[in-house]
Amino acid sequence: MKLIQTLCCSALINPFYPMVEVPKSQYTFSCCLLRLLAYLVSGAIIAQALSCFIPYLLMEDAQAAGMIAHLLIQHLSYYFLGCAFVILSLSNILIKRGIAQLKGVRLPSLMLMVCVVVTSYLLIPRMDYLRETALQDGMPVMLSPFANYFVTLNSITYLLVCGQIITSVLIAWRLSDIKSP
Repeated sequence: MKLIQTLCCSALINPFYPMVEVPKSQYTFSCCLLRLLAYLVSGAIIAQALSCFIPYLLMEDAQAAGMIAHLLIQHLSYYFLGCAFVILSLSNILIKRGIAQLKGVRLPSLMLMVCVVVTSYLLIPRMDYLRETALQDGMPVMLSPFANYFVTLNSITYLLVCGQIITSVLIAWRLSDIKSP
């Protein structure tokens, strides 16, 4: 707040005349962009989870439904990683410029990035390899010797998708009440 030097006497006479100048927020566009990205990412991750569940209900072949779900997760991971990276970097820039409320966004966005990377680039390619190996032997993956390992990896994948949902909703919730100084 900065004191207005001119006409201080008239400010004492007129109570509706401001004596101090209220600073305008500089980073409203950046905060709105962060909020928009967080809402889009959380909505898209929830839609991804529902879209991964639908093929299991509509198809009789669980292996084909899992392949479709994993392809969907892998293709959307680029979008999620990009948005999480923009949220993380823009919030770090704004923290350095004085918006300390954004410190609560850094850890969930980092956790979101880790969940997306582990799911899309470590677990799903390994499950694809197990699926192809079983198909080369002439059997589905649930009848192969690697069935228990595949079930474990698939369970971890869906737990990490749940982690993506939780962290993205947490980011959107924490950004919903951010005000720039």
